[in-house]
Amino acid sequence: MSEKLNQQIRHLLFLNPLLDIRVIKNHLAKLPSQLKNDKLETIRLLTKQRMDFVNSSSNNGYIKRHIRNWEKEIGPVSFGDVVQLIEGSGMTIMEAAPHLFVPQQIEQWLSKYLIGQPEYARKLSFCFYLHKIRNNNEQLNLPRPSLLVHGPSGVGKTYGPHKLAELFQVPFGVVNCNNLVQEGIIGNTLTTVFTQLYMKYKEDMSSAVIIFDEFDKLFEKGYYNERILNELLNIIDDDNTLTFNQTDTIYHYEKTSMKTNKMLFIFTGVFRGIEDIVRKRLNDHGIGFANGNGLNMEGDYHQYVTNDDFARYFHRDELTGRIQQYVYARELEVDDMVNILLHSEESPVTTFVNYFKMRDIDFSVTEDGARAIAAASIRQHLGVRGLKSLMFNILSDEMYAMNTPQIIVDKYFVDLKTA
Repeated sequence: MSEKLNQQIRHLLFLNPLLDIRVIKNHLAKLPSQLKNDKLETIRLLTKQRMDFVNSSSNNGYIKRHIRNWEKEIGPVSFGDVVQLIEGSGMTIMEAAPHLFVPQQIEQWLSKYLIGQPEYARKLSFCFYLHKIRNNNEQLNLPRPSLLVHGPSGVGKTYGPHKLAELFQVPFGVVNCNNLVQEGIIGNTLTTVFTQLYMKYKEDMSSAVIIFDEFDKLFEKGYYNERILNELLNIIDDDNTLTFNQTDTIYHYEKTSMKTNKMLFIFTGVFRGIEDIVRKRLNDHGIGFANGNGLNMEGDYHQYVTNDDFARYFHRDELTGRIQQYVYARELEVDDMVNILLHSEESPVTTFVNYFKMRDIDFSVTEDGARAIAAASIRQHLGVRGLKSLMFNILSDEMYAMNTPQIIVDKYFVDLKTA
């Protein structure tokens, strides 16, 4: 308990850039001998000072100086700590601590949110890193990133890019490819999202991150799909200038044009059917063994997918040449979901802790309780997105009644509610 309080005080000291470094060092030196009640009072005061700083029109120069002094006098700082320090200041991580702006640090931060997807976190972090340095160094000819993410629903394919766009304060838009129509027809077109971003960000949208979600739907049979793919190829081309409506009102059609070569494009989807391409390729090369049902493979077929398999899936060489990286966002297992529930920065459990705390009810989830919730989510094919709704259903009676001083969600509790 004492060590946990020490860590909390150390963290709060870092989050208070107006404190003199000598005062901070003095606080840290006293921690080993400080009584528990004194530590709790220190936490209360530091928390208030932090809130005062966030709510003030503070000089960002304090933040840079604070980071520099801390690293010189106390020790290294983490990317995540600096992200918290600059919250509400309007500063970016590149302004506050440019030496921490590297792919490895971004990945480490993202992995606290994107649980169970190490390869996806690594490639996505690198894409955002390249995207930012390209837009900050326009005079240099630097590699342009793009990424295709394939895998089942509810594993974080769009969540990861959304978190990084939030972190780096870049315009972010999602094109739902499942309900698109070609340009010139009333409905959602490829340029609809560009109009929406332009209304919000104006010229700043030139560095936007755009996700083409359910991208695989464009390769199914559909009246408009072939024409939409041709339109998309023009949008993602390095030399293209896109023309779109400035507003989404039906009576105002004033157009604007913008280059798309500074944007980051990410393509996501399940890509059902690619397993047949993988199975045929592996059988043709004598890998595995075939039976009446086809090739027997260990685990998920997606682990065997190559870029060449996608080239065969697309049947369009010009599209394959415009996507630099491919990554599989794998199906999450029970252990991954337990980790999300108990340790993720945005765990669904937190919302229920806050709800019951309003009525002075102590709420907690045990490890076997989290494991039972995770198993139920997988059994019902809910994915990560379904954890919150599943917990809501499990706790709906307790949320309504609020007539007990303590709620402990263990395996017995979950099994009783999901039987």
